[in-house]
Amino acid sequence: MFVVSALPLFFMVREVLTQWVVDSQYSIQHAYKDDQGFPTIIDVQNIKVNGQNIKIIEEPTEKKGSLTLWDKEEGLEAGDIVKLHILVDGKGVTKADEIWLSNSNRGSRYFSWLDILTVNKQIAIVQRLTDDDTPMDERKWKIIWIDRKGKITENHISYQSRRETPLAVRIIGYSGTELMRMGYFSDILTLYPTIYYPFFYPIGTGVAGIVLCRVFFIQRRKQLLNKHILIS
Repeated sequence: MFVVSALPLFFMVREVLTQWVVDSQYSIQHAYKDDQGFPTIIDVQNIKVNGQNIKIIEEPTEKKGSLTLWDKEEGLEAGDIVKLHILVDGKGVTKADEIWLSNSNRGSRYFSWLDILTVNKQIAIVQRLTDDDTPMDERKWKIIWIDRKGKITENHISYQSRRETPLAVRIIGYSGTELMRMGYFSDILTLYPTIYYPFFYPIGTGVAGIVLCRVFFIQRRKQLLNKHILIS
């Protein structure tokens, strides 16, 4: 029981510890605040963050995205596909990539596609590069970093390479651009096949295996001790 539980328990502990390490080292917040003053996903095309003016320009493509579940529930048409230009202090900082705009009355115009975060004293602009229909293991993102001095760098992350950059995984999840939850190294804590998981397996079976092993070794020790006494 312990052997079959050991590997998933290791994966679970690794995910929890990685989350704790990232959260202990980095303070992550949405840069945009709504009308009530609550930090949330970006929903405007101009924003000033840490003294940097960030502008979003939408270039029409005359294409439409697929209908999302929310579109169908609200009876909406599919959102427009646009090429997104991101400017910092009037200068383009990255290649213009396509996103699907949201027509929903709920959430942001850029929900699940784009967000602007503050990470400690830096700015992180997060954009998903693959569309809603792309399988999870083929999804990609880019993160544009702006430091306190205005230096700009760009990183590209894929689902397959995510384990190399735990901070990027945390940022993608926080920004809502992951579309589906993903773990740092594995997705073991994002999937719950039954209501008993993970309490029955692997935690319950792992603890039971340890207890049974301990009972076995105690009994075995007693048997050896009794045998030694009888021989003496």
